[in-house]
Amino acid sequence: MRRQGWSSVCVVGLGSCLLAGCASLPEYAVPTSTMSDNISERAPARVVRPQMQDGPGVTLQRPNISPPPPDSGVAPASLSSRGIVRVSVRAWVNGRPIFVDELMQEAGPGLEQARRLGKETEHFNTSLNELIDRELMYQDAVKKLEKNNSHTLEKMREYVDREFDKTMDNMRKAKYPDADINRLTPIMRRMMERNIISTEYARSRILPTVQSLIGLAQIREYYDEHLKEFRSVDRIEWQNVFIPLSPNLPTVDDARRFAEELINRCQRNDDFERLMVYNEGDSKLRRGSGLGQKRGEIRPAELEEYLFKLKEGEIGPVVAFPTGVHLFRVTKREYEGQLPLNVEIQKRIRKELEFKLYQREYRRIARELRQRAVWRIERETQ
Repeated sequence: MRRQGWSSVCVVGLGSCLLAGCASLPEYAVPTSTMSDNISERAPARVVRPQMQDGPGVTLQRPNISPPPPDSGVAPASLSSRGIVRVSVRAWVNGRPIFVDELMQEAGPGLEQARRLGKETEHFNTSLNELIDRELMYQDAVKKLEKNNSHTLEKMREYVDREFDKTMDNMRKAKYPDADINRLTPIMRRMMERNIISTEYARSRILPTVQSLIGLAQIREYYDEHLKEFRSVDRIEWQNVFIPLSPNLPTVDDARRFAEELINRCQRNDDFERLMVYNEGDSKLRRGSGLGQKRGEIRPAELEEYLFKLKEGEIGPVVAFPTGVHLFRVTKREYEGQLPLNVEIQKRIRKELEFKLYQREYRRIARELRQRAVWRIERETQ
């Protein structure tokens, strides 16, 4: 799930309103909205954003991608084979439309991978279901805020406006064609408001429950049941200095003696940093960092045996090669074994448990809203 930054007034206002148990949405018998209905009606004093109308003369350019033909369940509708198509509705949620263009935008990021895996239909179905759930949460949030805290709703829409303007500016800077920007503007603005408000709605309802259900006992239980997940491996982080043979150091013995003199001058850990001026190896491109961290990864492989005998902060012996010598120091050392349930591991487990519980509660809320709502999927017509 996507995350957005929030001003305090938005978070506090929405959270307090939604947790107060406001009235739920009424059930609308039939779809009544068209694209001319603004999903985010604003106060008169504000600038009204352009909205796409579904009148007789309005058309959209056909996107480059098209969903597969309907299969079963919630199957997506494909676009017309014409180069220009009319705005079409893919689903209705309490009388409000979800347009085909919105589905295309939602499904787009993972579409190519889904096609490669032969799961294109499943991908579109999942995307459409996510849009429906998001629309239900958006509608519930807006209804409760309009009734109890319209000021917070106005602030949230102002935030959406700012984020939308940033997105448009970035698209223009990226040299997107004006025709594409104009075509996508109403859809993107609509989707952005839905995404942001529905996300904060879900978070305000779920996080208090999640935080109250996860304590040290639950963290300890998870740790004990998943001990294999919390094991460390033998690994190191190290620095490497290669001093090649040169006119001043014509033999390997000369280079070795010079390197040993340099090491003898290293009285403190940071003294080794000063030796980087002599480094002519590939580690120079990595600011002296050695290549590889685990057994079998160390390069040159001849250094591995020496490195894993060192403790953190220790400098190894000079190792000679036909072309020069290596000097190295271990900067971080971890040993294979069971990680203790320290503060860092507790945070890691808490994050994992919160994510799983959040997903479960999100699905539960979505099911409840669907049971109270009137929604339907538009099937493709010939």
